[in-house]
This record gives sequence, structure tokens and C-alpha cells, in this order.
Amino acid sequence: MRIERYLIRLYPRLWRRRYEEEVLALLEQRSPSILNGIDLLFGALDAHLHPHLGTTGIALCERMRQMLHAIRRSLLMIFSAYAGFIIAGLAFQKMTEYDDFMEAAHAQSVVGLSFTLVVIGSAVALLATLAGGLPIIAAVLKYAFTKKRLGLLFLLAVPILAFVVFINTPVLLSILFSTNDLSSVLARSAFVVVLLAVAIVSTSAVCIAVARSEIGEKLLRFALLAAALATVSMGLMLMAIIVWGLGLWSTVPELFTSNEGIFGVSTTGTWIGIIAAMAIATLLAAFALLRGFAARSALA
Repeated sequence: MRIERYLIRLYPRLWRRRYEEEVLALLEQRSPSILNGIDLLFGALDAHLHPHLGTTGIALCERMRQMLHAIRRSLLMIFSAYAGFIIAGLAFQKMTEYDDFMEAAHAQSVVGLSFTLVVIGSAVALLATLAGGLPIIAAVLKYAFTKKRLGLLFLLAVPILAFVVFINTPVLLSILFSTNDLSSVLARSAFVVVLLAVAIVSTSAVCIAVARSEIGEKLLRFALLAAALATVSMGLMLMAIIVWGLGLWSTVPELFTSNEGIFGVSTTGTWIGIIAAMAIATLLAAFALLRGFAARSALA
């Protein structure tokens, strides 16, 4: 029964407030089993995908407020997933800028077409993110000035400050590290750490600023549609990169099995790592999108 209690904590807070005691009472009448645990896990997934569950019995205005919060949390999750997707995309761009990969893209139609689809998908995802995100940022700025919340302005300034630090990182690393092989590896590793830190800090700052502001329902509804386009573009880019790698493997196997990946490591390993990161980001975005649309439907 103790394991079931831990699994119940995976459910949303509103759901637990409404159904936890009933479910625990029911589980006490049944002997513990693996099937019970699996049922609880799938139930938790379903409860998160349908945030309106557990809101029955509360006031209509409170129910609407909870659904708006669910949409906002879904949008922030999609934005965070997109940021992670971009990091993986930068790794793919860095790898394919080498001459061998550019020649393969020109010589092999499958490799070239899939790479073109990645470029188109990245542009569409970026435009969709800007279309849905910039009005929300404008709303945060308006809220910050109206309510005199200077902390929100600082949070929105964090990505700019982080970018300034990032663009000066290569100069700093060239001063700290010499040109020998070991120092070169350390410098590259430090650069990756700084890149990840900048991405995490910037994304977190924007998410906190949005979460602490008042955003209108119309903006959230529109942003959810833009997020849907961005998520679909992420999925298409993921498939295009998979096709790119398979095409490279079948047409230029010596390049696919070489050490032309990021920082001179395995090309195959780099490709698999990029796919894994993009797949996780896309799945998280798709999950949040389904949750957001469920909350949007509940508002109607």
C-alpha cells in the first residue's frame, strides 16, 4: 500500500484533492500487485492530459482560472522543450557545416532534401514561437510596468545578459586554455557547459516571469495554436534528421561511420544523441500540447 501512496502523488494536485481518499480506500480493499501500479501510472498520465478532472464541485470562476493556469503551464513546458530542441539542432548544424557533409548533401538527393526540410522546419518553428511568444512577453512587460514589478523586468533581461556572456565565452576560453590537445578538450567541454547553462538560465527566467504575470485568455488561446505549429514542426524536423542519417548511412557509409561528429567524435553516436534529445523534447511538447488543448476545451 505504501507504493500506491507514492504513485498517487504523481497525480495533479486538484485530482488528489477530489479523488485521493476514495482511491486509497479502494486500494486498501485490494491486495498490492504490479497491475495496480500500472493502472495508477496510466491513470496519472490520463489525469495530467485532462486537467479538468478533479475540478468538479468547485466554483465556475475558480475552475476557469485553473484551466487558464493549465494552458499557461502547458505553453511554458512547450517553450522549454523547444529550447532543448534548439540545443540539439545547434549540434546538428555544427556537425553538418563540415565540407564532407555539405558535399554529401549536394551529391545525394535524400541527404540534401532531408537537410532542406530541417532548415524549413526550423524557420517555421521559430516564426511560430515568436508569433505566440512575443505578445505574451509584451503582456508581461505591460503587467510589470503597471504593477511596478521590477523583478519581472530583471527576469526578462536575464536572457540578454546571458547572451552577452555567451558571445564572450570563446575569448575567455582562449585566454584560460592553451593550444595543446588536453586544453582544447577542456575548452570545448567548458563551452558546452556554458551553452547549456545559458539556455537553462534564460529559459527558466522567462518561464518564471510569465508564470508570475497576468496573461489574458485570448493571448493564451492564440499562443496555444502557435505552439501547436511549433510542435508539429519539431516532429517533422525529427523525422527529417532520422531520414538524413539513414540516407547518409546507405549512400556514404564511410562518412556515417567516421569520426566527423561534434568535437571529432563518432558521427553515428552524435546523430543518435541528437535524435534522442530531439525525440525527448518533441514528446514533452506533444504531451503539453494535448494537455493544453484539453484545458482549452474545458474552458468552452
